[in-house]
Amino acid sequence: MEVRAIKKLSIACCAVLALSSCGGVSDADWASQDPSASAVSTSSFDVQAGWTTLNNEPNAFTLKVTGSCTGKYILSNSMALITQLSNVVGNVITVNRTYGALEPCSSPYENRSSSEQSRTYYYYSVTDNQYKNYLAYDESNTYIFAWRAIASFPRSAKVGDSGLIGIIDKKIRATNAKISVEEWSYAIEQDTAYSAVFNLIVKTYNTNTSVNNTDYLSAPVAKTEEFRYLINQSNGMYLIKYDRVDADGFTIHGRL
Repeated sequence: MEVRAIKKLSIACCAVLALSSCGGVSDADWASQDPSASAVSTSSFDVQAGWTTLNNEPNAFTLKVTGSCTGKYILSNSMALITQLSNVVGNVITVNRTYGALEPCSSPYENRSSSEQSRTYYYYSVTDNQYKNYLAYDESNTYIFAWRAIASFPRSAKVGDSGLIGIIDKKIRATNAKISVEEWSYAIEQDTAYSAVFNLIVKTYNTNTSVNNTDYLSAPVAKTEEFRYLINQSNGMYLIKYDRVDADGFTIHGRL
């Protein structure tokens, strides 16, 4: 009886080993069979091409907001014809924020409850048929956002890559006085075997004296915004997440 028990146990163990080594499916196999499975893509993504496509046609993304306030965050884009400038195209980026419509924002941010719309006009220099961020100004014509150099989006990015896109001086248009500095950077994050997440990180530094590309880093960060775009192998880009954290603790999370 004891010999039979050992034989049965041996047969069961062999069966398990056979399934795991021959008929089993590894995590990598599952990721390749299921396009929605979370995985680290080995593909390269042309973010610059995706950014060009995204800004070359009207679009709108609506996210549900939680955090210090609840509500909606809508980011939309429309084309603007700029006839007076050669080799330059323009877009009107509209942000609709509806915070605290159903219930007030949490303490101490009750005064952030509002419904507002803001428009920013972006100019793009067209280089090799690609849109390169160049200049922007707000709808009221009060502020101008001047890039220190034409924005540099990655052309062949993989999961794990990160880098600087460009630096912007925010100025009062009438006086050209600098009031803050924006830094645009990126990180490529995992999604599936066939896609990745392009995280556009925008940090606003509270400084009006910055003169080079490193001195602003010692200034206080007034606000950090992260725009996460899903990018596929055809370089199509779609906004899926928005996060904002202010220096005073005000926090917003936007999700589909």
